Amino acid sequence: MGEMTWQAERFAAALREKLQETLGREPSLLSLNEALTACSAAAEKVCAGRPMACAPGCPSCCVLNVAVLLPEAILIAMRLRKTLPPSELSHLQRTLSAHRSWTRWMDDEERIIKRAVCPFLDSYGSCCIHEVRPLACRGAASLDADCCRKAFSPIITDDPRLVPADLLRQAAYDEAFSTLGKALKSSGLDDRSIELGTGVLAFLEEPEYLELFSGRGRLPDSLWR
Repeated sequence: MGEMTWQAERFAAALREKLQETLGREPSLLSLNEALTACSAAAEKVCAGRPMACAPGCPSCCVLNVAVLLPEAILIAMRLRKTLPPSELSHLQRTLSAHRSWTRWMDDEERIIKRAVCPFLDSYGSCCIHEVRPLACRGAASLDADCCRKAFSPIITDDPRLVPADLLRQAAYDEAFSTLGKALKSSGLDDRSIELGTGVLAFLEEPEYLELFSGRGRLPDSLWR
């Protein structure tokens, strides 16, 4: 534990320096993308070459709540707006809205039982935002796909749902998430986290929120209610 803590401190210090340099400039899509790229690159360097059972079309854990920082929601929303035809984008917005209403206040156990799958999964069980997926998703790495399928099956049970996972990967990405949040706050930017679908939908429905965020304003508190 002492070694892990020491490594985490060094990791955070190096990443914090990079983020302060990036976010110290006028906020823009470019600088936000650079900040998130720095976070994922730093975390991947820690766990490079480590095995995982996760693969395309393996969506077992994609029923859990995922929290994102606002820059993550912004970049996902902008990617979707850029790549999806208007009809598909409108359909996705309706899907996100319905999913938000349905899952609001659900804990992870209830989401598993009700199969509240992530609205960003396509019909093949693949992630349609994989290239810009959140840090929390990048940090999740199972070591046994069969255990995942059993753990996330919609069966009511008192038995613990255990999945062998790469704890170093999770720790690295958790530290990157935390360091980015602190860097946003020190730069005067809104540092709150938000549920993935809710955050992306907000920036799709209200493009002016990007200007509000970049101007170091705070998004409406109603998004968190």
